[in-house]
Amino acid sequence: MLVEENYTIVTRHFVYFLYLIAKFLFLIIIAGILFISLLFYKQNFDGSTDIDHYVLFPIIFLLVNYSFIQLILWIIKYYNRLVIIVRDKFIILNSSLILQEDFEIMDLGKVMKIDVECHGLLANIFGYGHLIMEQQKDEVRTIHFIPKPYKIWQILRENTTYINQGWQEVRFFKGR
Repeated sequence: MLVEENYTIVTRHFVYFLYLIAKFLFLIIIAGILFISLLFYKQNFDGSTDIDHYVLFPIIFLLVNYSFIQLILWIIKYYNRLVIIVRDKFIILNSSLILQEDFEIMDLGKVMKIDVECHGLLANIFGYGHLIMEQQKDEVRTIHFIPKPYKIWQILRENTTYINQGWQEVRFFKGR
């Protein structure tokens, strides 16, 4: 999280990155188990069959390649998911450089309610949670794996409870 005077940039929490690494390792472990079982099968039955060469080796090869490609795409998505908070706007950038390009701007004046969810022991120990923003037209936007969500909530609360000197307009924040 980068906090400056005029803006705040928020990335996903590091726990989400560990989750992506765990998914990658799970796929590699499955490929390793298949490979070890294939070697064990060859040693017990003296020689190889067509199923080894034409089915199992390509499956293992494709599974390992798929897991590395997915790891690269997951890392790109992890670092290209940004939330930028400026004085009266909430900007969500979600890009994977290949598959999707999302850019969403929310006016903080139209946000009716902001909630923070930190469910579970790990979420409270590691300090991550979900930010739920409700707009005027019953639109609910949830941003997952936010680091220090109560600090982000405080920044949003400060940005929504300011007095505009030119129009004498007061905006109040509704929260729990």
